[in-house]
Amino acid sequence: PKTLPDYVKERDVFGQVKSKSKSITKRFDYTKLNAPDLKVTYAGLGIRALATFIDLIIVFAMLLIPELFLFSFNFSDLDLNIYRVLIGFGLWIFYHAAFESSGYQATPGKMLLKLKVIDLYGKSISIVRAMFRCLSVFISIVPFGLGIWYISTDRKKRGWHDLIAGSYVIKS
Repeated sequence: PKTLPDYVKERDVFGQVKSKSKSITKRFDYTKLNAPDLKVTYAGLGIRALATFIDLIIVFAMLLIPELFLFSFNFSDLDLNIYRVLIGFGLWIFYHAAFESSGYQATPGKMLLKLKVIDLYGKSISIVRAMFRCLSVFISIVPFGLGIWYISTDRKKRGWHDLIAGSYVIKS
């Protein structure tokens, strides 16, 4: 009998060869073998949505400054509207990455509601991971918001963007 290559694990019920490669969902799971089981209270969808709403108000208030000095509230020019959107997205990403990777581990909206963003070990996430987490929120929103609604069904209250970035939102 021929020996199977090392990447072959076994055969499925149809006789097809199963490989050792990870599935797509397991690739995003940052569970390490030596990771502790954290004794924390995970933040649910409602309180996280309220924190995001507070952050939106703060960012929109911050966007009034360039609006006053650069754009003069001229909404009829398409080029200026593109700049508004780019400045808004850039500010939103920088805002989240800076605050969530800081010692506070939370944006002002999350701080107000006593929430924190942590990694698998309960520590602060890096600025690169915080930026990646913020960008991956769009992956959670695009398919009809299913990645956001996943928070309400997950045992540890993680959205798709949390699964991708390997982060948790907890009540502190």
